[in-house]
Amino acid sequence: MKRVLLVAGLSWILCVAAVAQDVVTISSCPTQPALPVPVQVDCSHVADAATKQLCRPFAENQACKVFWAYRDITGINLEGSCHVFKYTVYDKGKWPHPAGEGGLAQNCGADYIADVSLLIKSQIGPYDVHEMLHVYQDELGSIPNAHILFGPAMTEARRRIGDNKGYWDAMTRLKGDVKRIEAEFEEKKIRPDQECYLAEVYTETSLYLKDPKNVEQFYRKLGRSWEKDIADRQRRFNRMYNEVSGGTAKPFLLSHCPAF
Repeated sequence: MKRVLLVAGLSWILCVAAVAQDVVTISSCPTQPALPVPVQVDCSHVADAATKQLCRPFAENQACKVFWAYRDITGINLEGSCHVFKYTVYDKGKWPHPAGEGGLAQNCGADYIADVSLLIKSQIGPYDVHEMLHVYQDELGSIPNAHILFGPAMTEARRRIGDNKGYWDAMTRLKGDVKRIEAEFEEKKIRPDQECYLAEVYTETSLYLKDPKNVEQFYRKLGRSWEKDIADRQRRFNRMYNEVSGGTAKPFLLSHCPAF
């Protein structure tokens, strides 16, 4: 009986140890202040041992690079809302959300499929600049579109964390987006319900390409608000874009969006 209990006890200890190894928490980073919001990555839903080994470098990149990049870019401090930023990573077959979503932002964290998080290759290792930005932008209040400001902010984050190839690839995409949206406006191919959103994307992208420092001004001049009406949200963003542009963006935005 004692031997059975001993074996059962050892099995329980090994199980607890295995689970502990699957959850990585980063509370501090070398040469940086203590993290105001620790970053935790739960890889217990990932089966492959080699993939699990990427859990720690992913967590370190998020805590020591991406977190600080977005804090500087947005001027937003998450510690007022979040005690910990938690990622839960899943094998594709265990994904608990609708198919087609590779990642999904949650309150103070995100769920991710391993293929598009841990297994993403870059010169600095695996990292995420998409879902974490959703959590930062939740602090803005009401926004006109879930991915407003994403192009400039994610591109700038890649530059600041040292993924030079990722940054230049993103810059190429942004330049292509500007040309594409320009052509679609000229050829009148844009649906009415997308017109203002694409005018805003065109404006923010053009301003970022003109001066990367403008991405910080987007957040600092926007302020927080909780408008219910989409047109009111668009007006608030348009006033911000126009202020950042020094007044030059107003004619274009007025031609495609509600009045300021």
